[in-house]
Amino acid sequence: MGLGYLSLTTYKSRLRKLAAAQLCGTIALLVACGCRPLLPEDQATNAAAGSPILEEFVPGSTGNWILEQDDLGSTAIINEELVITVASPNTMQFSTLEGASFSDFALEVDAFQRSGPPEGSSGILFRMQDNNQFYRFEITGNGLFMVERRNSDGTWTRLVPDWTPSTAINQGLNVSNRLKVIAAGSTMTFYANDILLTQVTDGAYSEGTVALDAGTFGGSNLQVSFDNLSISGHSQ
Repeated sequence: MGLGYLSLTTYKSRLRKLAAAQLCGTIALLVACGCRPLLPEDQATNAAAGSPILEEFVPGSTGNWILEQDDLGSTAIINEELVITVASPNTMQFSTLEGASFSDFALEVDAFQRSGPPEGSSGILFRMQDNNQFYRFEITGNGLFMVERRNSDGTWTRLVPDWTPSTAINQGLNVSNRLKVIAAGSTMTFYANDILLTQVTDGAYSEGTVALDAGTFGGSNLQVSFDNLSISGHSQ
């Protein structure tokens, strides 16, 4: 598993692309703010409490990330940041951290959109079973977020109703957004810049690897960088 271009029609063994239209799957389980009581903060925190078990993109640590390149885009580690460039429209590209699988955990990372259209996206893939099965937490440069599940048959299940605006997300180029996922059993809680965005419940995947991604819709030439990644909790 590694960098991915997930395609509707063709697959390559390592490089895959994803048509943006497929980012909209069937609406499924939703547990967003206001719809039901959130997991108490202490329970969510305790699920992945403790000192970080892994830190990446900090001085002296860049980890075992899959780095690849073709005409659609590339990934590279530059100045101890993971840099994802997407050259084509309607494409999602990701790079997976090899050698570690996580069950209950808290993951935090700083995401920066360096160039590209405002609707360009960046985010976290987690509890990955393979390149076809995972959860995805994504934000856009114009202040939207999404949580969804990629299914083994290639379909998507939204865990929030649609791309949702939030003032917690910093908009524009070269600004930092600190993204955070807390996974505690089937409950997953999502933050931007330490502000709660939503909480969902879904039991499809209980553990797996993690990746970082960037994606385009109608635009192209998107570049996103990730810095200061920290994971605490339980690895497998």
